[in-house]
Amino acid sequence: MSAAAPALDGVLETCVYCSAAERDQVERFYTEVLGLEAVSRWPDGIALRIGAGVLLLFERDRLAERQGPIARHGTSGPGHVCLLATGPGEYEAWRRHLERAGVGITHEHSWGEERHSIYFEDPARNLIEIADGDLWPPAKRS
Repeated sequence: MSAAAPALDGVLETCVYCSAAERDQVERFYTEVLGLEAVSRWPDGIALRIGAGVLLLFERDRLAERQGPIARHGTSGPGHVCLLATGPGEYEAWRRHLERAGVGITHEHSWGEERHSIYFEDPARNLIEIADGDLWPPAKRS
């Protein structure tokens, strides 16, 4: 029997990917439409602050050219990220904001009677979701 793993406190960063040709448009989408702040940039990517975490945007082809263990990630197609609306009324405010910005909502989903999500794509076709609360059961260990 193995010992219990040390505790973790959340997701610090997650990634989405685009081509070099899509990068400017995708970056504008995240900064202007979603309102995220760029906190760091490098030749093949950008870090966007979202709450306590960071959303990383990488150019998939340039990332694939990198050497070393921290560059061993990526996708060959669209990825997915789910963002959490911050409080009461914010989920509906996001729906209206996206519609005003001309972002097409591709799907709406009800998770039982209590939770809901809207789905849309960024310019690189990554599937973005905004949920009105935590969609997943809590961990059993405390």
